[in-house]
Amino acid sequence: MKVPVKKTALAKRNRTAVPSRARAVAPRRRRRSKQTLTRFVVLATSTNSASTPKNSSGWVATLTGGPTPISAEFDDFGVVRFETISTLTTIPYTLRIVDENGTTLTNKSIPAGREFYVARF
Repeated sequence: MKVPVKKTALAKRNRTAVPSRARAVAPRRRRRSKQTLTRFVVLATSTNSASTPKNSSGWVATLTGGPTPISAEFDDFGVVRFETISTLTTIPYTLRIVDENGTTLTNKSIPAGREFYVARF
């Protein structure tokens, strides 16, 4: 016949094995990150080790993948903000960056669920 185990005796024994200071510390809870960007942003950087922003005056970024292509102009610091796309994105996009002469600089695939994208080229 199996002898029943007394749980209260085990609990008292386990409490005495842990130092009192260790019991006093509450377990750390993971903080949930909050969404900070309300509109989709693309940052154009170079591929060097510093990832410096590109001088992008006159450049245009176009996102395709939705019902209609969406275009926006870069500022001088390599940043473009798409006013009509809220974050987190719900569909994957294809990003095409064109310079002031109409030359395509890069094509990138952007997965769904993003607030921003860093285009390194």
